[in-house]
Amino acid sequence: MEGVEMKCTNIHHVGMWVDNIDEAIFFYTDIMGFRLLTRGPRGSIGPGERALIHAGDQQVLELLTEPNVLPRPDFPIHPMGHVVGVPHICLRVTDIPSWRQKLQVHGYTVSEQFPETGFTDTELGLLRLIYFVGPGGIGFELFEFEEEYPLSCGENICSTT
Repeated sequence: MEGVEMKCTNIHHVGMWVDNIDEAIFFYTDIMGFRLLTRGPRGSIGPGERALIHAGDQQVLELLTEPNVLPRPDFPIHPMGHVVGVPHICLRVTDIPSWRQKLQVHGYTVSEQFPETGFTDTELGLLRLIYFVGPGGIGFELFEFEEEYPLSCGENICSTT
């Protein structure tokens, strides 16, 4: 349209195929603390179910399942392996040691905290992190910031300042 500036403003949602929607909903709501927005049949888009999870700040996860969904191939989670696609989802959290303990209580194998003590200085800020594989074989990374560096965006590129 003439005279209207076109721009992409953010990521609205991330869609994920899951092989067990009940397990995935439990993980995102009861363990991670997000809220279930809707759950129902996929309807005109095919057999199976669809659930929307509110992940905060207008961020949504879309969980999709159908009778013939294939399991995720077995490969190491980031940073150990490299395959095309989304290797992990990173979530910002507080208190990494408590998250590690909670996930282990629920049966998830969680990496050692990096760094082992304190926080490491990265281009994003001072942070510490853990990795684990969640429902459906999806890789997760949890970041806890001690200090997050602000992003500075120019015409076509953003950087940390």
